[in-house]
Amino acid sequence: MFYKTTSANFSKYGSVSNSFKKIDELEAHEYTVSEDTVFTMACYANPVYIEPMEGMAMLRVSEDPNEESSISSFALHRSVCIFPNIYFSLVPMTGYIVYNLYNSKHSKRTVVKLHAPVRYEHIIPMIRIEEILAYYYVVKWPHYHFAGEIHNFYELTYVDNGSLETKVNNKTYQINAQECMVYGRGEFHDQSVISDKSCSYLTVIFRANGIPSDHILGRIFKCTRQMINDVKIFVKTSDTEANFSNDTMISALQSFIVSLISSSDDMNQTKPLSPISQHFEDHLTSEIVDYIHAHLYETLPIDQICDKFSISRSTLQNLFKHNLKMPPKEYINEAKLSRSRTLIRNGDRTISEIASMLGFNSIHYFSRKFTHRFGITPSEFSRGIYDKEIIAKKPKKTKSKA
Repeated sequence: MFYKTTSANFSKYGSVSNSFKKIDELEAHEYTVSEDTVFTMACYANPVYIEPMEGMAMLRVSEDPNEESSISSFALHRSVCIFPNIYFSLVPMTGYIVYNLYNSKHSKRTVVKLHAPVRYEHIIPMIRIEEILAYYYVVKWPHYHFAGEIHNFYELTYVDNGSLETKVNNKTYQINAQECMVYGRGEFHDQSVISDKSCSYLTVIFRANGIPSDHILGRIFKCTRQMINDVKIFVKTSDTEANFSNDTMISALQSFIVSLISSSDDMNQTKPLSPISQHFEDHLTSEIVDYIHAHLYETLPIDQICDKFSISRSTLQNLFKHNLKMPPKEYINEAKLSRSRTLIRNGDRTISEIASMLGFNSIHYFSRKFTHRFGITPSEFSRGIYDKEIIAKKPKKTKSKA
């Protein structure tokens, strides 16, 4: 998630400022940048001010650019003041940017070369579904056999119920319920129902770019809940003539394929639940989450939650892992830290009081957890809220004499 320069996280590097044009000793310099990779960063001995003019820019800032992990990024959407001795650079999020830099003519400028270039990663799709050529949801009776075909498109087969045997380039596979397989372009394949039970399955033939064929071809995949949900959306939308139904179908298929590729290196996926089991899990998880948020001002040990809902620790762990993608203890800490930001914003309690209210053992432990989670100390977060117009009075760093 992007941070803006109005975020409290930015307060250690600078502040939003609109009053700098009243300062007579400042000089303005206009810069145009089209390179989206940062090779150097600069700092000034005095405050400098950046005024965005055209395009969208990402501002990179650091107290020590030699430490790559210390470089932070903020979307620049307003004029800002950069504190003295803070290194910075700008890269375009669009094709190019134009900005004005205001600084004192006598301000000392220092430029450092980074150990490794830092590139702005544009958010563009790697995989694109170009067109859905055909789709079928069919029920085939026992001993059905399709002699096979070959075409120059991708083909997805998702088995809903039963079992389907398929031969691809003379190698035989079995696709069971809630599993799928993708046939590649130019791959000959046939399909057969060899059991005494019928088989229902979805077939989608499509054109696409960017699919890493070596990751997904010639393999059977167990479908995750998200993938099964994408199938449901696809099938449901295919039966309607609503506006943008084609877009919804392509979006569902693209989500399915992306999830498939993402899981291609992890074959030990969680077995999907039946709709009834999933409903029970969703309801229980919701009740536990509500209970946690209602008791955030307590220490809230895991055993207390297990006793309340009559479940074992392992059941609770699995419930949170499958539905919230994190252990229950981590969720509780996240919820407490999130609540702490709200309490700090209210401004009617000290940070020590807030730490104690939320059940942290000490203010030092709370501050360490808060800083690790949000990249800023509780005190800095508080100052960033209530002192938005900080003018660069941050003390200069002094180098100790050797």
